[in-house]
Amino acid sequence: MKGIHTTSCLLALLTGALVSCDTRKNTPAPLPSYTVQVQHPQWGEVSTYKEWIGSLHGGSSAEIEPQVSGYVARKLFGTGEFVRQGQVLYQIDPTRYKQSLARAEQQQEQAQANYDEARQNAEYYRPLVAGGSISRQTYTDAVQQEHAAAAALQAAKANADLARTELGYCTLRAPIAGIVGFANADEGSYVSPQGEPMVLINSMNPISIHFSISSQEWLDQGGLNGTLHPGAQLELILPNGATYSEAATITGVDNTVAPTTGTLMLDAQAPNPDDLLRPGMFVRVRARMGEPQKALLVPQQAIVSIQGKSMLLSVNDKNEVHLIPVVTGLSQGKLIAVSGAISADDRIVTEGTQQALMAAGGRARIIVDQE
Repeated sequence: MKGIHTTSCLLALLTGALVSCDTRKNTPAPLPSYTVQVQHPQWGEVSTYKEWIGSLHGGSSAEIEPQVSGYVARKLFGTGEFVRQGQVLYQIDPTRYKQSLARAEQQQEQAQANYDEARQNAEYYRPLVAGGSISRQTYTDAVQQEHAAAAALQAAKANADLARTELGYCTLRAPIAGIVGFANADEGSYVSPQGEPMVLINSMNPISIHFSISSQEWLDQGGLNGTLHPGAQLELILPNGATYSEAATITGVDNTVAPTTGTLMLDAQAPNPDDLLRPGMFVRVRARMGEPQKALLVPQQAIVSIQGKSMLLSVNDKNEVHLIPVVTGLSQGKLIAVSGAISADDRIVTEGTQQALMAAGGRARIIVDQE
């Protein structure tokens, strides 16, 4: 009997333990709690903007090309350096051009002497032929010699001028003020007029912006009488997302729509005193296209995308989260206009949207930090 009693007690204990384990296993774990921040949508005004991609170009550019052949004796600038108009950039070895000029000047002097002698002879024979002291043929020959000597003198002067010009071409100066790029010719390089440009200079203040709009956009905004008329102001959004400190001004509109793209090119210019903007960069060109409109605004980070649709997370007074489909509109700084089943009385999650999404799916609880 004693053994049976002991066995019964063990079975009872084991059964109780199993029941206790099953009870703990079926008890759901508490939901995690997260703190979120909310705020009410606010009414405000937003402007209608449109944006296009623009490319930056130097206000003017100049390729330094040699006009004579020779070896570069001196290179007087560094890559990326600002150069003044008229500043000497290169010196081509002038030795043979100096020699050519010296020969040409000697030939000019000889031609001048020959002409002076021929002219004096013609003047000497003129009264003699009139008095019959010499024959008409002798005088005619003297006059022809004078004309030939004059022609030879003109040719000699032209050769001397050409030699002087070629010597001048040995010194290459900057035709415009601007920033020089990478040089294609260094000291010791052989250059010629048939070769590539030695260096490119870009004038970058002001800098030019080219951008294209569709022909429909051009018509919709009113052509030259519309928003995008010459003299209109534009904003530039830089590649890093920052707004450029200086406004750009439209300076011209192309006269032809590109047949392949159906777009019209516009040109604008912007001050670039610090040479921050460089040719070849791409920027976003933004123009205000209409009058400000009243709209409900929420912080842009409050928008969540679910299956390609924009949603807001609304929290009621019981801290329950509901999804509100919205249509986004124009932005105003860090705010964005929204429309849909949304009002200024709703409490919208602005910080902690991922945690609020978990709460909307029943996988978490939220605590409102502040409104």
